[in-house]
Amino acid sequence: MKNFENEKHLLNYDEIDKLHREFLDIYNSVDSSSIDSYIQKLTALLQQSKRHFNVEEELMDKYSYPRSREHKDEHRKVLAEMQYFINNTNSLFGKKMLKAYYNEKLGDWFDLHLLSMDSDLTAFLKKAENGIV
Repeated sequence: MKNFENEKHLLNYDEIDKLHREFLDIYNSVDSSSIDSYIQKLTALLQQSKRHFNVEEELMDKYSYPRSREHKDEHRKVLAEMQYFINNTNSLFGKKMLKAYYNEKLGDWFDLHLLSMDSDLTAFLKKAENGIV
């Protein structure tokens, strides 16, 4: 369980904060006793992340964010990881690997990505929207 914590997760950029809350709402809604729930939730997170990243990337392009290549590469990497684990659920081992990825990596990735890349992006966007950059 990973709650949205204002002091940790709030970037004070409404559109992106809303997307981050949606991600955590889906992430936390998994039934930890059901492998099928893990598959369903990761599939939902993949779809939400595609929309989420599209919003961020449109903002990057609109305001000529100077670190967009690295940020977009990170988006592609995590989407590919999610898809990989979803695609390999045809065996018990693959299902267990998806569950481990979900529990042990995805939540930590979310925090790190938000605290590093997304915080940098939103700081830039706020300046750009105020004509400072």
